[in-house]
Amino acid sequence: MATLVLQSSLFVAPQFYCFPWKPLINAAIGDSYAVALKHFLVNHMTASNLALHIVCLVVQLTGNFCLLRVLDDLFFPSMTFGPLSVSTFVVWVGYLVLYSTSAPLWVQFASVWSLGAALVAAPIIVPHGELMSLILLGTFISTLLLCYLAGFRHQLNLGAAICGSLFLVAVQAAWHYLPASIDGAFLQPHIFHVNVAFGVFMCFFSLVKNPLFPTVAYGYLVGGTLATLTGQSWLFFFSYGFFGSVLQFYSHLLASEIPTLMALQNEHPADKVRYEYAHVVFFPNLAFHGINVYASATAFSKLS
Repeated sequence: MATLVLQSSLFVAPQFYCFPWKPLINAAIGDSYAVALKHFLVNHMTASNLALHIVCLVVQLTGNFCLLRVLDDLFFPSMTFGPLSVSTFVVWVGYLVLYSTSAPLWVQFASVWSLGAALVAAPIIVPHGELMSLILLGTFISTLLLCYLAGFRHQLNLGAAICGSLFLVAVQAAWHYLPASIDGAFLQPHIFHVNVAFGVFMCFFSLVKNPLFPTVAYGYLVGGTLATLTGQSWLFFFSYGFFGSVLQFYSHLLASEIPTLMALQNEHPADKVRYEYAHVVFFPNLAFHGINVYASATAFSKLS
């Protein structure tokens, strides 16, 4: 039962989003940085996948701190510093610094800087969420194109690149033009019930045996559609986290590598939750550390 509750606590919201309690849960029941890095490196060993994961990291961090900022404004309107945002930053940074000492110094610095930049930028980004999502989608596709042109085309699945990019652009276009086709005003008197229904289904999907695919698909497509129709900032940035997960899945598909959370689904339930918590909490360090390992391996192969 405890394992199921922990699984639900991880998958009921965007998996890679952090909240003040998440690093503490990992400290209590999760696994070490060494184990998380071992799992990460298995399916993150191509230059293109690592480059695209840095874009995904930007998506996850900006969405994360924008959601926290919206919640701060909603629940603590009289407080200027944003208790949820600041406490998440402090706890997350402290945990990364204390529990990933084996990571190179530049990796830790890059992670802390990235979290700090997301925290500071969040109030600026919040009013321009749709524009930011378009910019980051464009950045992702541009990075993919650069990887192809820079000589890494052998690492990329061209068919997946074309089909995946068209799908992502089509979804963004559908949301952009949706209000012109459907007037969301009819939902305004029922926003509370809409949110409750959305949350109930989110909870249900987080409790199934393998919750990764249903929670990401539901959170991304249904959450994004409801956010567009109701104009709720919190729901937009909530679904934004699943947009980041879709980009990560797409990155792996392009590189013919298996997403870590998907690979972990074959583990024993208790082990799976431990590994999953460690993977998402340490993700900023893992993304940069993966680049460090790849660069070292490439340099060594050239010398030999």
